[in-house]
Amino acid sequence: MLRRYRTGRLAFCILVFGAVYPLVTGLSYLMQAVTPEWDLWQRHLVIVPVIVAAMVFAIIPGIHRLLRPVAVPDE
Repeated sequence: MLRRYRTGRLAFCILVFGAVYPLVTGLSYLMQAVTPEWDLWQRHLVIVPVIVAAMVFAIIPGIHRLLRPVAVPDE
């Protein structure tokens, strides 16, 4: 029988934070430089869909792949 070990939610949370924070910060600086006359809500209207798509299609699946439980034989 194989036993599976799961990593904790805290590790998942830290990895998501570590991937999303630089993305949000970088996109915010980029949008501020490209569109200085836009209001904050207008910039976020562009940034948020990019961040959500990155999280759904790249970041979260990548972290799940990274944290995939390793099956080890019982002793």
